[in-house]
Amino acid sequence: MPHFLLSAEASFSAAHTLPGIAKCDRMHGHDWRVRLTVRVERAAVGPTDLAVDFRLIERAAADAVADLDHRYLNDLPVFAGRGATAERVAELISERAASQLATVAPQVTLVEVVVWETPQYQVVYRPA
Repeated sequence: MPHFLLSAEASFSAAHTLPGIAKCDRMHGHDWRVRLTVRVERAAVGPTDLAVDFRLIERAAADAVADLDHRYLNDLPVFAGRGATAERVAELISERAASQLATVAPQVTLVEVVVWETPQYQVVYRPA
């Protein structure tokens, strides 16, 4: 089916440790970058030909990471008993953003979250 994919980004700075991973088991920080990509079916696009306002996607991304900014991730309750890994960060952002988007832009489906720990390292999460 014809559809559009739209993306917007947000960023935050945070530290974490990854126990058992060489060098990463020491506290270190990143300037994290996040990209949300949503899908909108062509048939759902109205007479204005605007699938969804990019600012709604951007706001969902920013809101999903707001409480992570300038924090030590391992200390946050959302990471209790779990690794503060890029994979878990991507999954958490997906959960949060999908919930918000369902309310503000029900015509969209969150299809991908990309999280960069560094400019060279990224993880891609695609919710089912």
